[in-house]
Amino acid sequence: MVANDNHCSQERAGSELLDEDSREPFIESLPFASQFAIWAARSWVTALKLEQPFEAVSGDTFRRFDLLDAQQALNEVFMIVAHAAGRQIDIRCMKCRYVSPDEMIFHQALAAAQSGRAFDAYNELRQWLAPAAARIAFNALARLGELLARAKLMLVSYAQQPHAALPDVTTMPMPSRILH
Repeated sequence: MVANDNHCSQERAGSELLDEDSREPFIESLPFASQFAIWAARSWVTALKLEQPFEAVSGDTFRRFDLLDAQQALNEVFMIVAHAAGRQIDIRCMKCRYVSPDEMIFHQALAAAQSGRAFDAYNELRQWLAPAAARIAFNALARLGELLARAKLMLVSYAQQPHAALPDVTTMPMPSRILH
C-alpha cells in the first residue's frame, strides 16, 4: 500500500509542533460517528503496516458492537485503495489529533454514501482511485455507510471546499430517545 509513514502529524522535523492555526481539524471537533469512521480507517492502515490482524489493532471493536459486516465492508474499501491508489494516501496514526485531507475524503465519501448521494461519494473516491477501481470500491463504501447508519452512526457531510469550517457540534441538538 502506498501510505504515509504513520508517524503522528503533530511532530515535524526537529520535533516542532504544528502551528496553532493549522487548517486541519482536530478529531475531537468531529461528532462521534465521524471520529469512529476515521479511527476505523486509521486502525485498518495500522494493522496493515504492522502486519497484524485488524481485530487485534482495533481491540475487536467491530465484534463487540455487532458490526462485523461493517468491518468486512471497511476491509473491502481499503483493500481496493491499498492496491489501486493512484497516489500516496495520508492516513494518520491512531493517536493523531489532526484529521488529514485524505481522511476527510474518506469521511466525505462515506457521508455522501449514507445520504444517498452516490455521485458525490464516487467523486470523492476518484480523488484516490481510477474510475474502474472507484466503481468497485463504491459498492463496499455504500454497504459500509448503510451498516453504520443502521447502528445509528450517521456522518455529517461538510462543505466540499478545501478548508471548509466544521460546524460547532456543541450547538447541535442532541438526538432524543423519547418518543413524542
